[in-house]
This record gives sequence, C-alpha cells and structure tokens, in this order.
Amino acid sequence: MNTGTREASGTEHPLLGRTLRGTYRITRLLDQGGMGLVFEAEHLRLKSRVAVKVLPRHLARDEYALARFRHEAEIVAQLTHPHIVQVIDFDMTEEEQPYLVMELLAGESLAARLERVRALPLDVAVRIAVQTAAALGAVHGAAIVHRDLKPANMFLTAMPGQGVWIKLLDFGISKRPHTGQGLTGEHDVMGTPDYMSPELALGKAASADHRSDQYSLAVIVYEMLSGRVPFIGTSEMQILSQVIADPAPKLSLLVPGLPERVSSVVARAMSKLPEQRFETIDALAAALAHAAGVSLPPGPAATAATLRLTSDPSVLSPESRRSPGEKPPPGAKRSRGDRTNSGLRQRTPPRKAPTVRGLSPLDRFHALLGRVERMYAKGEILQAAELVELAMATAERMPSEQTQPALATTRKLLTEVLEARIGDRGRRLRGSPPPSGQLHNLSPHEAFLLSNANERFTVEELIDSSPLGRLETLRLIARLLGGGWLG
Repeated sequence: MNTGTREASGTEHPLLGRTLRGTYRITRLLDQGGMGLVFEAEHLRLKSRVAVKVLPRHLARDEYALARFRHEAEIVAQLTHPHIVQVIDFDMTEEEQPYLVMELLAGESLAARLERVRALPLDVAVRIAVQTAAALGAVHGAAIVHRDLKPANMFLTAMPGQGVWIKLLDFGISKRPHTGQGLTGEHDVMGTPDYMSPELALGKAASADHRSDQYSLAVIVYEMLSGRVPFIGTSEMQILSQVIADPAPKLSLLVPGLPERVSSVVARAMSKLPEQRFETIDALAAALAHAAGVSLPPGPAATAATLRLTSDPSVLSPESRRSPGEKPPPGAKRSRGDRTNSGLRQRTPPRKAPTVRGLSPLDRFHALLGRVERMYAKGEILQAAELVELAMATAERMPSEQTQPALATTRKLLTEVLEARIGDRGRRLRGSPPPSGQLHNLSPHEAFLLSNANERFTVEELIDSSPLGRLETLRLIARLLGGGWLG
C-alpha cells in the first residue's frame, strides 16, 4: 500500500531504520493521517518491498482506535480480490504499537488525481467505477459494508494490458450489517459528508447496508465526470442537510455532451431512499457501462459488469421511468410542509400557538413568554417547555433585527425551563431509532445528537458536543425527549 508518490514531512520519525519483529526494516515515511502512519519497508527474508501502516503511539492507548485498527486488519485479511489491497501480516511493535503489513502500491489516490486534473474522460471514469464496483461486490458478498468509500480510499496504479487499475483501501469503519460485529452505534454518523449516503447522514450507521456504498460510488462518478461533488456548503452540517433533503444538480447539465442515460444511472444510484437504488453494486456497474457505451478490457471487473448488461429501462432513475400523472412512491418526495421548524415530524399534532388578532409577531412572542413564565412558576414544566418551542418557532419567523434582542433578554428563562424539562443532566441518554418512513424528517442536528446518545455521554456532555448553542441544543433535546426519540 502507498498513498502517493510524495513523501510525507517529518522524515526523522523514530521508527525509521528500525526492524519490526526481525522482519520488516522501515526505510521511509510515505504518508500520515489521523488513524495511521504509512511507511515503506523491506521484507528482509523475501527481499521485497512492503507498506507498513502503524497506529500512532497516542492512539495505541485508545481502546476505540485500537479496536478499529485491528478490525481493519481482520476485514481486509478476509478479502482476496485484485481490486482490494492485499494484507500480508499484522503484529505489534516492541512498544506495543499495532501495525498492518500490506502490498506496496505505486501511483496515487483518486483524490490526488482529481485534485490535479479536476475531471476525467467518460471512459476512464467508467473503468474506475466498474473496477471499484467489482471490489465492492466481493466486499458485499462477504456480508461487509465499507461505509467510507471516497476518492482518498481509492488508489490508482497500473496493470500491464489493463491501463488504470484501482485498489480499494481503508476498511476501518466497515461492518457486517445486522450483526454485532462493528464499532459504531445505531445512530453513529460515520464517513465523509461529501460522499455519505442519506441514511448515514441521518445517523443510521449500524443498519446501513450495501446500498449505502452504491450511493457513495455514484457520488464519486458524479465528481469524476463533473469536477465537483453534488453538494457544496460552508460547513459539514450544511452538506449533511443537503445530502438528506435536497436533489443534486442534474449531472448532464454540468457536463455538456454527457449521454442522458449516464446521468439517469447516476441519479438512480443517488436516490435518497435505498430501495430506489439498484439492487446490487454489480447492477449499477453494468448499467453505467452500458449507458456510457464503454467496452471494458478482459478482467474480473469487466466480467462482473457484463453479467448484468441490459437495454432495459431499469437503468433509468425512478423519476424518469414514472408514467405521466403517476404519483411518486411514498417517501420519494417530501414538501417542506412535512416538517416541523427543526426538521423532526412529531408523533402527535403540534399545539397551535395562541393568536391574538392585531398582534405583531414580536408581540405574540412576548405574549408566549409571559405564559411560559407563569406556567414555569406554577411547576407546569411540560406545558412550559411546549410553549418554549412555540416561542422560539415564532422568533424564527420574525425579522432578524427583532430576533436577537427578543431572545437575548429571555434566554435565561428559556434555558431554565428546558433544563427543568430535561431533568438530571448527569444521566446518560439512549436514542431510539425513528421508523424508516420518518428518517427523512430528521434534521442533521437531530441526527448528530441521536448519534451521540448511546449511553456513552451524559446530557451535559451531549450538549457540549453539539455545534449549536446551549439554548438551541436544549431545545432539540427536549423535542427529541418529547417525541420519544431519546430516553
């Protein structure tokens, strides 16, 4: 394994020149990232070059990081495929740092290639996608979901007679679905936002299946062809919100001359609902190759793709196959009216705010605050918390120059009411997954809170982990408690 031809900085690493377990002599540092350092090494007995991925010393004492690293070794060791990096060995240094020995690759990551050239020709992009799909087909056949597919984890090398050749890397957060074998909770948000499937963005890491990888591959195809990812934002939360709720710009509008059927294949694989995507990753690869009119050189990837080639309209997206006047399937399209102000559908109809004819929004806001204060003073905490929600929803509809002063003078009262509603902030909360039909009604902030509500954090720690302010986070926690999502 290698993550690029450029050497990483910091060549005076203490492992340089060392021989691990009398076998692997470390010669140079190739790359370093959050979960490992990658060195080139010489196998002293075989006189061959290998890649050694070492867990950094500070993470070797972290039980979670250590489990992820060992998990990656176990996963990749089970997979033998020409488009998956080969694992040779796994052991510990004398200082008890775990290391993984893999084949050494020459080339660069797809991320590095796209950074240099921005977009790829259609035939090259399709070949990369089909080879990646072949690797993922083997992964899925072993009942494993990758869950972190992205250009940085796809390595471009060369194979005689084959041209560009993909090797799939990094299985650190992979999981066997519907089993206990994994390192993430039911609501964990795992992966990279740009390539994350809607179900992962909603925090459904533990139950995401092979169709999540299909979505990620479709996003990568989108980027390879257009030179940009489908969703662009200034923060992770902005991107996650778009991944969950917004349609991607049509690919054919961004790439002049692109066959419409290619755009339709990518759009189908990027459907918000997993059941609207292709049945398998091989079916996606076959549809993409057929739509692009690309003939593949002999090899395992080409064989996998040609098994499912068809001119059937199933290569089209669900929207393009729908007959005129036919209603979309349930959940395929939602209007903003399906959501409450914070994005979560309530199980019971929300209380309407009391209205007084002739009052301005600011006057109504202060009228609600008066009722909140009276109920709180009488100990009617649940009712007061409901009115806090209505008051803040009213504030959101007010002009911005009125919102901040109005909230600033009452934040202490609103915070006290919500803290009383939530109760003991030292207790640990547990999230309950929403029904599948309501997944799209979670906002990214709510999904984030649910992902951390797995009894590892206290209420106070959950508040501290939130990117929102304290009052806004308390409001969401109170809503999730009221809806039964937290307990």
